[in-house]
Amino acid sequence: MKMLKVGRGGLARLGIESFAEFLGSAMYMYLAIGGADAISLGATIPGEANALSTARAYLGQAFAFGFSLIATSWAFFRISGGMFNPAVAFSGWITGHLGFIKFASYFLCQLLGSMLGVALTRGTTPSIEHIGQVNEVVNGESIARAFFLEFFLTSIICFTYHMVVYEKNRSTYMMAIPYGISVFACYLFAYRYTFAALNPARAFATALAAEYFPRTHWVFWFGPLSGAIFGAAMHILFRFLDFDQYTAGYDAENEDQYLRAQAAAAKGGYVMNADRTTGTPVGRTVA
Repeated sequence: MKMLKVGRGGLARLGIESFAEFLGSAMYMYLAIGGADAISLGATIPGEANALSTARAYLGQAFAFGFSLIATSWAFFRISGGMFNPAVAFSGWITGHLGFIKFASYFLCQLLGSMLGVALTRGTTPSIEHIGQVNEVVNGESIARAFFLEFFLTSIICFTYHMVVYEKNRSTYMMAIPYGISVFACYLFAYRYTFAALNPARAFATALAAEYFPRTHWVFWFGPLSGAIFGAAMHILFRFLDFDQYTAGYDAENEDQYLRAQAAAAKGGYVMNADRTTGTPVGRTVA
């Protein structure tokens, strides 16, 4: 039987990448929402102080989302970039790393994939339990503060993704680790006040599954998407300042590589998004 071979370009490539974002988003939400719910709903231990149970729940939420992202993003990075967040895709479109068609396709697939992941979470856990991850403004946080909390934390996540993925270096293949750790750290901060959306698809999917859209739901769309613009702006600023000309060779393996990269930068020949240790475009050898 002949196997159907798909070409590398055009719609075939876009379809493969978009499907990877759909499937990866579903896996991410399934692991993250399921793990977070299991931890939070079972966080209270008889005889344990309430404050300790709350701290355990908050830490567990961060671990669930951070480590789930590390696992799934690392798996899909070589296919689609492993974003699983419309805010990160939006940020990549602003900086020009994603075309509009790919951004729109990613955005839709991330939204649908997140919906599937949360639905699977609900479908594979007891019906008496509920989706406890619906984002809303709580614990005395004002709507304005909640907006800027989501804004700044999402900008950090987007900027981290940009600097690790789009600015190629020797650690780019391990991008899932800093990407996941940034989500872990942001969840530790935001969960107490907004249940940490930082991802419009995550906020919409959980609200839809729970059949509950709080009146502050808009915060979890406009906050992260606005933060994505700011994260992209920070990346654009550093590229405008030619930061790579001053950091040439920082990840060199030896002094010779470092000196050669510094010399290339001094002559204005250092090339970003290439081999960061020598300043030479990937695929070319240094004479």
